Amino acid sequence: MERILVVTADELLLDDLLRVVAAAGGQADVSSEVAHVRARWRLAPVVLLGADLLPGAVRAGLPRREQTLVVCRAEPEPQLWAQAVDIGACRVVALPAGESAIVDAIADLAEAGHGPGQLVGVVGGRGGAGASVLTIGLAVAAARAGQDVLVIDGDPLGGGLDLLLGADHEPGLRWPDLREVSGRLAAPALRQALPAAYGVSILSHQRGRGSDPGAEAMLAVARTGRRAGTLILADLPRTLAQSPGPAALAGAADRVLLVVPADLRSCAAAGQVTHGLLALTPLVQVVVRVSRATSLAPEAVATTLQLPLAAVLRPDVAAAAAVEDGAPPGVRGRGALAACSRVLLRGLRVPAGRRAA
Repeated sequence: MERILVVTADELLLDDLLRVVAAAGGQADVSSEVAHVRARWRLAPVVLLGADLLPGAVRAGLPRREQTLVVCRAEPEPQLWAQAVDIGACRVVALPAGESAIVDAIADLAEAGHGPGQLVGVVGGRGGAGASVLTIGLAVAAARAGQDVLVIDGDPLGGGLDLLLGADHEPGLRWPDLREVSGRLAAPALRQALPAAYGVSILSHQRGRGSDPGAEAMLAVARTGRRAGTLILADLPRTLAQSPGPAALAGAADRVLLVVPADLRSCAAAGQVTHGLLALTPLVQVVVRVSRATSLAPEAVATTLQLPLAAVLRPDVAAAAAVEDGAPPGVRGRGALAACSRVLLRGLRVPAGRRAA
C-alpha cells in the first residue's frame, strides 16, 4: 500500500493519527510543514491534514483533492468547514469519534483495484445431499484457477469445513472468536487471521465451542470479502428459518445453489427447502446430483422445483475416497466434482443479480 500522508504539527494529534493508521494496516509519511508537501500532496492516495495546519494549506494554495480528511481533536468550528471546502476535503473528522472514517478511507485504499467479490450460498435439498462437499470442491477449483477464496461454515451442526480441508488443527480464528464483530473489517487482517489450506481461507465453527455468531458478524465478514474481490462460498443449513445469521447470508447472496439428489423423496424434501429459500432471495439455482440409482432426469428435478438448472453432479468415487483419506474433495482437479465445479465457476461470471449485504 502507498503511504498515507499525515500533515500536522500537533504532537498529540500526530500520535493519535499514527496509531489509527497503524491499526488500519497502513504506513504514514509525516510532515509538520505545509510548505514541504506540495509534491506529496498531489501523489498521496490519502491525506490526513491536521486542523492546526489547515489555514496554512489554504494560504499555500494547495490544489483541491477529494481524498483528504481534515482531522481535529475537538468539534470543528464553522470556519474550519469553510476552509476544508476550499481544499476539496471529503470529510472533517473529530477524534476519537471519527476514527472509523479514517480506517474506512485506508481500507478502501488497501482494497482498491479488486473487482467486486461474490457471495454464493450452497444448501442441501435434504440431509446428506452433498452441499459441504460441493462447497469445498468449488473452493479448491477456484483457488486452482487463481481466485481469492473464502469458505464460510454457516452450519453449526455440520462436521466442519476446516475438517474437510484438513485444516482442523491449523491455528486461526473460528466463529466463536468473531461473534462480537460488526461493521467494517480490514480484508488483509481478516485473511491473515483465518486458517487456510490449499489456497482457501476458512471460517468454520469450532467443535466443542458451539456458537451462533449472528447476522451482524456473518454479514461483516461477507462485506469484507466482497470489497476485496473474494469469492465467498457459504455452506448453509437447510433450517434457515431458525438461523438468523445464515438466513442473512442467503438473502445477501449473489446466488444460492441448492444441491438435490435426483430421486423423488429428495425432490419432495427439497421443495420445502426451496420454499424457505425463495422467501429470502429469488436468486436460487439447482445442482442435481445423479447416481446409478437415479430415478429422475436432472431437467425433471429443475422443472419440479421450478428452479434454473445450474449444473449436474455425476458420481465421483475418487472424491469420496479422498474425503475418507483426509484430502479435500476435488483437490486433484480431476473427476466429476472438479468438472461440475468448473461449470459452476464459469456460470458465476454471468451476473445473476446482487443483493446488498
